[in-house]
Amino acid sequence: MIIEAEDPGRAIPLPSDTEPLVEIATDEERHIVAAHGTARLRLCVRHAPSRPVPAFAISCDAAFALRLAAASRLQRVTRGDRIAADRAALPTTNQRARYTGLLRIHDALEAGASSRDLAFGLVFPNHRPLAGANWKGSGERRHVLRLIADARRLIAIGYRRLLLHR
Repeated sequence: MIIEAEDPGRAIPLPSDTEPLVEIATDEERHIVAAHGTARLRLCVRHAPSRPVPAFAISCDAAFALRLAAASRLQRVTRGDRIAADRAALPTTNQRARYTGLLRIHDALEAGASSRDLAFGLVFPNHRPLAGANWKGSGERRHVLRLIADARRLIAIGYRRLLLHR
């Protein structure tokens, strides 16, 4: 949900029982994922100096109906109404599998696994392990290093807190 407001820091009056899970702010916009009961609110508040009153920005594209439903849900939350979990906001099966894999990689790193251990233990379990220069120049190594960076990025933004709320 994109919201344009004069002050992105105070644009949305969320109820007191809404728990912010992840928040990332830049000079131009503020991204928030918040839990309100079992529902998730995903917001992007953009700085718009010409808007003294916050306004929804809904693109007229293929996802218009979804965006309009999200705006309606947000308005119901700010009025204090109860809302159910939004099935469309839940991760897809492929996203869940990817997030699970990234969290496994992070947990293995925390337990002391090396990138080579991850490559041939978790990511490519059916491949024969590579050694020496073959490992250093391999696509498998580069792929595992990208996955490690993605796993660390997820943990850094507090992704585990998102998983606690179903």
